[in-house]
Amino acid sequence: MESERPQYRRTSAGFTLIELMAAVAILAIMLAFAVPSFQEFIVNYRTSVQANDLLADLALARNEAVKYARPTVVRAESGNWNDGWIVGTDLNGNGTIAGDEIVKRHGAAEQGFTLRGGDGAGNPLANIQFGITGQLAVPLVPAEFAICRPDNDPQKSRGLRIDGTGRAAAQKVANNTGMFC
Repeated sequence: MESERPQYRRTSAGFTLIELMAAVAILAIMLAFAVPSFQEFIVNYRTSVQANDLLADLALARNEAVKYARPTVVRAESGNWNDGWIVGTDLNGNGTIAGDEIVKRHGAAEQGFTLRGGDGAGNPLANIQFGITGQLAVPLVPAEFAICRPDNDPQKSRGLRIDGTGRAAAQKVANNTGMFC
């Protein structure tokens, strides 16, 4: 009697070189589409952060003016909004912001971004002042800001506008504000 030997089937537990190359090629094609979109997403996010930081600090200044019934100022560091800004309340009424009256100090704009502030007539603006009821005291006309992206695309940049009542609002396109990138 002859004994039967069990037959073993060979199975592959890995990938062939051709399968691996095809998978890498598909991954490379997918990344070629994803990377530019992701970079645009990052720049859009950074633009929104810049606009929201300034918007929040303008709201803070307006609230401080009402809270203390004293004029409150948002002033560009060194006269340039790109260098950052200071929020301060004139507690002693002398028209200046001393060190103990500074509410908040914001650092410089992110690298590549440009912040421009001006009045409704397009004149540069180094500070904004809110009166004791929260109204815009300086300038007497609405104030406007443009937050320009590194690529200076006005359709994707942001704008801010502060009306006479002191209410600040963000706008998607900087060219709607009168301030241009």
